[in-house]
Amino acid sequence: MKKIKNRLTDLETAVSVLVNSPTFQPGEGGGFNGLAGRKRIFEEVLKKYRFSCIIETGTHNGETTGYLSVRSKLPVYSSEINKNMYLLARMRLKNISGIYLYHSDSRAFIKELSNNPEIVQSEVFFYLDAHWGNDCPLVEEIEQIASRWEKFVIIVDDFQVPGDDGYGYDRYSAFRKMNISLIRSTMKKHKLCAFFPTIPSAEESVQPKPRGFVLLTRDHEYADSLETISLLRRHKVK
Repeated sequence: MKKIKNRLTDLETAVSVLVNSPTFQPGEGGGFNGLAGRKRIFEEVLKKYRFSCIIETGTHNGETTGYLSVRSKLPVYSSEINKNMYLLARMRLKNISGIYLYHSDSRAFIKELSNNPEIVQSEVFFYLDAHWGNDCPLVEEIEQIASRWEKFVIIVDDFQVPGDDGYGYDRYSAFRKMNISLIRSTMKKHKLCAFFPTIPSAEESVQPKPRGFVLLTRDHEYADSLETISLLRRHKVK
């Protein structure tokens, strides 16, 4: 039943995109689930670091992929495990240079890119949004990134924001949620720190339930730049 539901959702998405936006059009509304506050944070983060590229997991229809490319002017590498969504995104983004799409599981994709010395030895911005199925790769994605890259900033989409229940997040069961508990051991192992938005969910541009997110990076001087962004607050992981 769930497979049928997912296929119907894919079909609905494809039809809507093909009718309304068959090619990606840069604009204020697209990307990051339409969240204006998250876009402001992203642009502030871009100013603080010297990223060489952006790596995204979960291309979906390519809306955020296109936004990341246009706003950052950096090469964007993105993976999508769903073949239909991959083909849809490839069609929509074909006129934008500097975007490299992969039809791949996110873990295999990150591993492949980590074999490129030019990429792994530079500062990279990661956007992780490949966790819609029952097989949630998030912990393994973070493990791979922290094991292979020294300098990076990660945004994880659909993540619970402590203290603000107005932000939506993904659940996989009554006991499995996209929150700090899910990634705590990995964060401690690799000495990572977490930052959440100070923007109240009620003030985000998408209502009634904007999606939550978290930023992760090394817990040393590399995180100092994020401390200077007023739109973010550091979260103490116990």
